[in-house]
Amino acid sequence: MTDDVKKIRPDLVRIHGRNEVKERTSFMCVITGYRGAKLVTAVAMTSTPEQQDPDWPRYPDTILRFATVPPMEIDLRDIPSAKAVSQLRATGVSDPFAVITAFDPRGRNLSLFENEKRQRDLEQRLKAAGYKFVPVDACSPDQSHCERSVAVTIPQQDAIDIARDLDQIALFWFDGSRFWIVGAIVEADPLMLPRSS
Repeated sequence: MTDDVKKIRPDLVRIHGRNEVKERTSFMCVITGYRGAKLVTAVAMTSTPEQQDPDWPRYPDTILRFATVPPMEIDLRDIPSAKAVSQLRATGVSDPFAVITAFDPRGRNLSLFENEKRQRDLEQRLKAAGYKFVPVDACSPDQSHCERSVAVTIPQQDAIDIARDLDQIALFWFDGSRFWIVGAIVEADPLMLPRSS
């Protein structure tokens, strides 16, 4: 190693003029080119769940109404009781399972007609793939807002992939004893429910 110091010109005009500087690339793009500087900028900004859907803070207050005989209800503001977990297992889905909806992609309110068509398409997709599911309504505590959903026995990553395909902010996940909110199109740490636990 020599002690020679090589002077570097701060003026890059000559290089730019010869098009030797690599153009900026977006996040997750492959960098190509053989000459010049490789400038990479991460332009893919992540947004918070609240920015994607203003209703995000209310997700943990959801009540799940399973269309079973007899009907059953799980309030996600409470830890499911042993009786409730036993009833869940009797619904026809086994744990772990996901609760997925096709309603209101990206938190945008669609018409009932559009939402129902999306939900039928989801159910057909699950049937075609051989997944077992039970219809569920995911409702606000005052029942002013409900989204038709399905409880489906499915690997978690497959559930997330389907939710992403449907432009869903998140899904509910039951691990056998507790429910979680798991991000789909938003990057968020899984949130164990109830949120105060």
